[in-house]
Amino acid sequence: MTISLSDCRVLIVDDNEFNRKSLSLVIRRAGITQIAFAENGAEGLAVVESFRPDLVLLDVDMPVMDGLEMCRTLRRSATHQELPILFQTALDSDEEQVRCFDAGGSDFISKPIKPGECVARVRHQLEKRKLFADLAAFRERVQRELKHAQAMQLSLLPEERRLAEIAERYGLVLDAHFETSSELGGDFWGIYPLDDRRIGFLIIDFAGHGITAAINTFRLHTLIDRFPMQHVAPSQWLTQLNGALKDVLPTGQFATAFFAVLDLATDTLTYAAAGSPNPLLGVGSEIRLLESAGLVLGASRRAQYSDQSLRLPRGGFLFLYSDALIECAAPDQRPIGQAGVPDLVREALAADRSRPLGPMMERFYARTSLPLRDDLTAVWIARRA
Repeated sequence: MTISLSDCRVLIVDDNEFNRKSLSLVIRRAGITQIAFAENGAEGLAVVESFRPDLVLLDVDMPVMDGLEMCRTLRRSATHQELPILFQTALDSDEEQVRCFDAGGSDFISKPIKPGECVARVRHQLEKRKLFADLAAFRERVQRELKHAQAMQLSLLPEERRLAEIAERYGLVLDAHFETSSELGGDFWGIYPLDDRRIGFLIIDFAGHGITAAINTFRLHTLIDRFPMQHVAPSQWLTQLNGALKDVLPTGQFATAFFAVLDLATDTLTYAAAGSPNPLLGVGSEIRLLESAGLVLGASRRAQYSDQSLRLPRGGFLFLYSDALIECAAPDQRPIGQAGVPDLVREALAADRSRPLGPMMERFYARTSLPLRDDLTAVWIARRA
């Protein structure tokens, strides 16, 4: 496909008027009509600033300032480092070509000018410039849209102010950390006041990461409101959510999940799980991983989930996290795995008993190479003593 060059600007810098006119006639064959002229390098630099060419046809030997010096001057400017510069020279020796390239030239044309060769080299440079410009514009647009999408995804998560309000209302300590492995991710977590004494906690990790996984978190967010949590057990709620996700997720897409309801009046934590990483429960001096097996969400409409209940009294805590946490390195450089999470938590509690998530994340990042290979979500939920 031939790219139109009608909107391209070319500057011809040559002290010989005949050469300037000849070159202009030649490049008009390529459809180029916006052409400016200069008679030496110093004049050429001024025209570059006012004319803003897409390509410069530059003679090597000129009075006042030769083409090599003009080219070096342009290359010292960040604005013109990518500007195509085609030297035209009567000397086509290897040494002359090296001088042109060393000065920053993009290519050269030997004199006397061969019209076909000249048009081909000019077209090649201008088409390449257009393609790079299009690619740069596309990349800029994608980055801008990803940034907007990232802000939208973050808006799905509980805000700091909301966390503080809920923590105060229910006598909790709430801390959370969320980071995606690329601009967008497939992790999601939420906190849901059900009534004056009950509160729900949800963490979900969609398969993969990036745009596809992020779209799934948006799908999930729209579904959550369709299934009120107040009057159903966690297992029933997960079953409803699974059915809805099965309808909307593409084949091969699924999610792990953990949903729990804490009853502050009875100190009871009731939960159902769909293959999530094992949450950690701490009561008194005992710290243990909770069973969280279950068929992942979105894989089968027949999936059934079961409820499990245990005590979470004042002073106890629940720690939820996604897969990335267990991939951080232990002292022997192997991933800590599920079994290493209790020790990670104990180390953090020793550093800060009241707000251990901060020191826990410090240890995680100290043992982890960036960028992350998977999305990371970590949620600390503790009942005040």
